[in-house]
Amino acid sequence: MRVSPSAAPRRTAKVTEETRGLILAAAESEFAACGFATARLADIAERVGITRAAVIYHFSDKKALYESVLVAAFTPLGERIEASVTVPGSNTERIERVIQAWFDYATERPTLGRLFIREVASAENALRPEVERLATPMFTAFLNAIEEGQRNGEFRPINPIHVANILSGSAIWLTSGAHLTSTEEPESPADRFAQYRDELVGVARHLLGIRAPHDEHESDPG
Repeated sequence: MRVSPSAAPRRTAKVTEETRGLILAAAESEFAACGFATARLADIAERVGITRAAVIYHFSDKKALYESVLVAAFTPLGERIEASVTVPGSNTERIERVIQAWFDYATERPTLGRLFIREVASAENALRPEVERLATPMFTAFLNAIEEGQRNGEFRPINPIHVANILSGSAIWLTSGAHLTSTEEPESPADRFAQYRDELVGVARHLLGIRAPHDEHESDPG
């Protein structure tokens, strides 16, 4: 069977894109497990079943590969959080949607929290610029929703940065490391995350002074 001249480049491009995807997936797992400094391109290549040289063919060096992993991991989360805070509704609903978005995404991408924890642990005075570039818009969107809720009286006066840090830090830990300290029977990550999500929503409501729905019904004389 002859391959037309126009089909050959398309097939080559498809194989190249598939190989890049496999390298990114393997690198994400390796960086999440070992951190940037310890991870080796040879180990990433072994995960894919290719040579180290092949990895460098697609990504010029370890730093370039790591940056691509960060973009691939954090960009979809940023888009979900942005969507969560721009959909019409109350700021209470926005906060709850952000928490929901994080847990849903972490269920799909369990390496996310470990990547971020390793970044924070290795940072001395500031996050790596590429991490800060990806994380800042998400944190700012979350913070803006809290501040807007305070301005309109929906939330009680409390330091919004502290609240954002407590909630985001809890979400990162609960989706990446909390299972290591659990003494309960093993359960599926999806079930565990669903429980943590609901509990963290309760924490957010308490911190921000939001009355739970059942409390509102109990206080309604009608």
